[in-house]
Amino acid sequence: MSLKVCGGFIGRSEHSSFHLHLSEGEKCYLFVHFRNPVIITLDGREILTEPDACIIYPPNTPQEYRATHSGFTNDYVKFIARGEDPAQDYSLPLMKIFYITPGYSMLEKISFITWALTDTLTDHSRETEQALRFILDELGRSMTLKDPKSKRDDLAMRRLEEIRDKVRAEPFSWNVEKMAADFYMTRSHFSVLYKKHFGITPGADLHNFTMHHAKRLLRETQLTVDQISEKCGYSSCENFIRSFKKYFGVTPLKYRRNVPENDSELFP
Repeated sequence: MSLKVCGGFIGRSEHSSFHLHLSEGEKCYLFVHFRNPVIITLDGREILTEPDACIIYPPNTPQEYRATHSGFTNDYVKFIARGEDPAQDYSLPLMKIFYITPGYSMLEKISFITWALTDTLTDHSRETEQALRFILDELGRSMTLKDPKSKRDDLAMRRLEEIRDKVRAEPFSWNVEKMAADFYMTRSHFSVLYKKHFGITPGADLHNFTMHHAKRLLRETQLTVDQISEKCGYSSCENFIRSFKKYFGVTPLKYRRNVPENDSELFP
């Protein structure tokens, strides 16, 4: 069982469309990655893609796609699979649009293949086969068969998680308005989306992070309660003490004086 690379390209194509009906003798697969939106024709139906769409054409399959404007940026690898089936061996779909988040390593492998095919004085067949296997493995790990709406939902979820991580790290630097602005949404819409994904409102989540941040400062620093109150964004130390006691059941000073041995921060 082996794979043989017989073509490759990386970069911008000046052609605005591509239409090819392979001959019966052509045994090559064609993997194409489109960096910008294109229109792909499948079963007579035109499909407008989002960036980073991919498709793998099996042998003897017509290929038709075109740019939404003039030219497009794409990468492709053309290969022969002897005794192997990309659909089964690498769990990859054939003749179906899927999306990836391309890593530098994958693009580097395609670039290497493109270069190696121009170096006719040296046999690079072993290296290009290894590079192709890396690409197919990477596609299997990073692909999604979801439609554009689902893909947007996934991107939104990742963006929400990024914002939440930043708030967790420095809760004193945030408020709900700033969180919503970072997501380019109004406060009300952001709050609905946040609770839908995390099961808690952003205000309540921010309060949780703030309280546990205060607890860490009490445990790990010599700052006064008043200083910790200020660092946690409270304008009144009395309000901070009241919030802390309501949350943990003890005042900040009582907690500091009686920190349980090996008290660990269990809050995520």
